[in-house]
Amino acid sequence: MSRVLIWLFFATLSLTLLLQLRGLDGPLSAVTPGGIVAYELAFTAERAKAILDVWRSAGVTEQARVSLGVDVGFLLVYPWFFWWSVRVLRTPRFVLPGSTLHRMGGALGGAVLACIPLDAFENWCLWRMIEEGPSPSLAALAGMAASLKFLLVLCTALWCLIALSRRFANSSSSRTPT
Repeated sequence: MSRVLIWLFFATLSLTLLLQLRGLDGPLSAVTPGGIVAYELAFTAERAKAILDVWRSAGVTEQARVSLGVDVGFLLVYPWFFWWSVRVLRTPRFVLPGSTLHRMGGALGGAVLACIPLDAFENWCLWRMIEEGPSPSLAALAGMAASLKFLLVLCTALWCLIALSRRFANSSSSRTPT
C-alpha cells in the first residue's frame, strides 16, 4: 500500500474521531469555556474541581466520560496521522534530503508518537479525577501530559505546513515565465 493511501486512511479516521469528539465536547463547552481542554489543562485540583462541579450541576459529567472513552480511540490514531504526514512530506519532492528541515521532520515524526502514552496517561488522570475527585498531583500530571502532547502536535503540524509551503513556493517559482 502506498504512503499516501495509508496517510489518507489515518487522516480520514482522525478527522472522523475529531468531529465526534467535537460533538461530544459541545455540552461541556456550553457550561465551561474550553470544555474538555480546559479540564485537561486545569493544572490544579481547585480548577479541576470547579470544572467538575459545573459539569455535575449541569448533568454533563457522563458526557465527559464518553468523550474520554472516544479519545482512547483517537489517541491511537492521530499520532499515526502526523507520523505518516511527516513521512510523506520528508520525501525529496517536499524537503531536500539532509537539510535541517529534513532532519527536524525525522525527529518530530518520531517524537509525535509519544502523544500515545502521554494522551493515555492524561486520560487516566482525568478519569480518576472524575471518579475519585481531583488531587493536586493528578491535576498537575494531567496538565503536564496534555501540554507536552499539544506541544508535540503543534510543532509537528507547523513542520508539515512549512514543508508544504516550501513545496508550493518552489513549484510556483519554477513555473514563473522568463
